[in-house]
Amino acid sequence: MSIPPEALQKVLQEIEMRVMQSQLELTSVRQQIAQKQRDIRLTDLTMKELKDIPPSVGVWEGVGKMFLNVPITAHIARLDKEKNETEDQLEALKKKLNYLETTYKNAKRNIDDILGHSQ
Repeated sequence: MSIPPEALQKVLQEIEMRVMQSQLELTSVRQQIAQKQRDIRLTDLTMKELKDIPPSVGVWEGVGKMFLNVPITAHIARLDKEKNETEDQLEALKKKLNYLETTYKNAKRNIDDILGHSQ
């Protein structure tokens, strides 16, 4: 059973579009992962520096156009919460990256199969 050339061309174009879309999404997700990793490192460094300061000292936290003096323990707790949220987002991005890589590989394999069988 032979597939008409027009149908084969249409299927090939759809798969190529999927490959290009997957490549774009992969690049975007990799950039987001790198940014989240930088954010985590920065938060870790900030928390390390703040833990060296005595707990009786307050820190200034920006709120809109003004600053509030907050206890250092509250600031460290907020940073820890932000770090945990960022780590959760990083894990979700890694799962998305795995899915996109699988989609990309499958689409490339489909193109190779179509081109291999059509000749």
